[in-house]
Amino acid sequence: MNVYARYYDGEAVVSSFDELIDRLKDFGVPENLFEEGLIEDIYDFINSKNIHPKRFRVSQRQYFILIKTNVETLEEFKANAKRKDQDSDGAKKADKLGVLQEEKVGWYDTTLNFKRVLYSEARGRYVYVDTPFRVKLKANSPQDAYNRVVEHLQNRQDIDPRSQYPSIKGRNYSYVFLGEDGAEV
Repeated sequence: MNVYARYYDGEAVVSSFDELIDRLKDFGVPENLFEEGLIEDIYDFINSKNIHPKRFRVSQRQYFILIKTNVETLEEFKANAKRKDQDSDGAKKADKLGVLQEEKVGWYDTTLNFKRVLYSEARGRYVYVDTPFRVKLKANSPQDAYNRVVEHLQNRQDIDPRSQYPSIKGRNYSYVFLGEDGAEV
């Protein structure tokens, strides 16, 4: 297993412990740190089964990071990181938003989990309370159903205007299309 190391602008993928120490010194990590037990910590990290990145403190606000990886070169590591970023978030969010805006007239069973502001007698102040709200309604799309539910909740007299509503793309909003006549498809 190789290790990716980064300290400020210096970054490298190395294949041995000695090479890692040399590269860290080249990046400008102060020599006196290597005498204070840092070498043992780095050695323990490399030989552990821990697969998560690890930060090592250089000074009060300075760190270097080590990440275990299977790639051989820095170029492969960067290409792999870019590919993961592009694949994961962008495509999924664009797909979900497209599905939410797709026009599909009919009945929707929607569930919205929002943060409702309520007065707490025990605390003597207002607090946010997770509140589920479920309703069946007729709408033109999942986006339309979401907008109508939020508008309804915002216009209710018994709900504080400081209450917070989740994003349509988040896990706190869900819906099931029941069909044009309201019978579940």
